[in-house]
Amino acid sequence: MNFFVENIASILQGLSAIGVIGTVFFLVRELNEQNKVARANVRQNVADSHQKMALAGMKKDIVKIKLKLRKDEELTELEDATYLSYFAVMLRSRENQYYQYTIGMLDEEEWDSMLKSFKTLFRSKYHLKLWSFMRDTFDEEFVIIVDEIVEGLK
Repeated sequence: MNFFVENIASILQGLSAIGVIGTVFFLVRELNEQNKVARANVRQNVADSHQKMALAGMKKDIVKIKLKLRKDEELTELEDATYLSYFAVMLRSRENQYYQYTIGMLDEEEWDSMLKSFKTLFRSKYHLKLWSFMRDTFDEEFVIIVDEIVEGLK
């Protein structure tokens, strides 16, 4: 009888080990799926952010300011303050995307394509002036990246 009980106990231990391995395998698969969902959510949030910024940039007062900037016309104090806020929100959005990149939620290609927008953004002397005014309010690593891009444009 002892032999029978020992064999059953050994069989149950073996089955429980297989059960543990199966559970770990299932959890790893589930974590991978959750990571994919989280990355997809981040990408959607980035897309939503771009859309909101694009729509904000199409508002009549912002379009008027953009046209004045293209013509190198002087902005009023109100226009300057309005555009400063718009520009700050645009850069905060990029700073958030940089954070998402650093934690692995955006891949290298996505981040590189976002960096390309800085090359056109900082061709404007006015944008450079705004950046120098507000740069100290951003994350140090983000500032280094933007400053390197700005230096590369000179």
